[in-house]
Amino acid sequence: MGNIRRLRYEGTTAKNLERGKEYTYREFAEEANVGYRCMVSRLHNKRFVSDKELEPLNAHKIPKAWRNEPVLDNSRFEHPFEMVSQKWLSKRL
Repeated sequence: MGNIRRLRYEGTTAKNLERGKEYTYREFAEEANVGYRCMVSRLHNKRFVSDKELEPLNAHKIPKAWRNEPVLDNSRFEHPFEMVSQKWLSKRL
């Protein structure tokens, strides 16, 4: 048996999830009302989960006025040294 992977939720609109807490794929799938395997494929190689990943299956049918806007204040980096490293790696030679 493998370890159960837990991801941190960084969104704002989910009713049953709290920002900053860690949840399993199954808990995210229940919140998004999608299947477990669908949620695993959505969250593959993610460090945290935003509201964008929790959209329902037929999101293309939802009017733009109802869609979630991208969260721009979240960083994909977990530690400050990762941000500094990326800043230096992005500089032109």
